[in-house]
Amino acid sequence: MNDDPLLRPAPEGIERRPVTMASRVLMGGPVTLVTASWRGKHNVMPLGWYMPLSSQPPLIGISIEQSRYTAEMVSHSAEFVLNFPTRPLIHHVQYLGGLRGDEIDKFDATQLETYTPTHVTAPLIAGCAAWIECEVQEVMPLGDHILFVGLVVAVHVDPRSFDERWVLDGEEESRALHYLGGNAYSTLHRLLEARMPRDFEAPERILRERMAEELELTREARERREERLGQLEREVERGNVVDVSELEVGFDIEDQEAIDLSKGVVLGEAPPDERE
Repeated sequence: MNDDPLLRPAPEGIERRPVTMASRVLMGGPVTLVTASWRGKHNVMPLGWYMPLSSQPPLIGISIEQSRYTAEMVSHSAEFVLNFPTRPLIHHVQYLGGLRGDEIDKFDATQLETYTPTHVTAPLIAGCAAWIECEVQEVMPLGDHILFVGLVVAVHVDPRSFDERWVLDGEEESRALHYLGGNAYSTLHRLLEARMPRDFEAPERILRERMAEELELTREARERREERLGQLEREVERGNVVDVSELEVGFDIEDQEAIDLSKGVVLGEAPPDERE
C-alpha cells in the first residue's frame, strides 16, 4: 500500500462532477432574503451566496449576480438587510427567486409584512428567525457577480429560533430555512455534539473509534426510522390517528409520496396539498 496520499486512487464509488457544481456543494446554510431600498422603492431577493468575512470589525460578504435589480439597489444605497426566513415562508422564498424587482413590486406581489429597521432604510421582513442590518464598505466585481462587503450595524433575533446558536428543540415552524439548491430546502432537526480526544489519548485511535460509533448510530437511527415509517403506514391504512412528530427526523415530501395519507388522520405535519 502506497503511503503517499497524492498517489492513492480515489475510493470506489467517488464520482467526478462539473466544476459548476462547486457552488451547489457549498450550499446547505440558512437561506436569506436580501432587502434593499433606493429612492422610495423597496426590493427583496432570496440569496444563498453570503459569508462572514471578519469579526472585528464585523463584516459580511454577499455575492449578487451583476444583472440583478438588487445589485443595482445595493450599489446605490450602500446598505442591505439579511432576513433569515423560517419554514412557513418556504414558498415565498421560492416564488421571489423567479421575479425581477425592476418589473414587479415583489412586496406587493407577495404581501409580505415588514417593519422598520434600526440603522438602515431597507425593511425587515416579519416571520423570520434573524435579521442583520449592514452598511456597504466595499464593492468588488468578481466574474459575473458583485461582492458587497457589509459592515454589520445591527443584529436582531427571534429567541425561539436563535439563542447563541440555532435552536433545534423548539417548534419546527420557528427554525431557519436551509437552501439545498433548486427548489429543495430543509430545516435543522438534530444537535450533534463533538467530543475531543483528551491529552493522554492517541487522537488517531480515538477519532477512528468515534467515527465508527457515529456510523453505527446513523445506521441504527435509519433502521429505527424505517421501522417507524412501516408502523405509520399500517396505522394510516387502518384509518387511525397518527403523529409523525414521533419520528426521529422530519416527515418530508418523499415520505408523503411513499405513503397514502388519505385514509388516516395525520398530526404534526400539514398534508401534501397544503404545502404545494
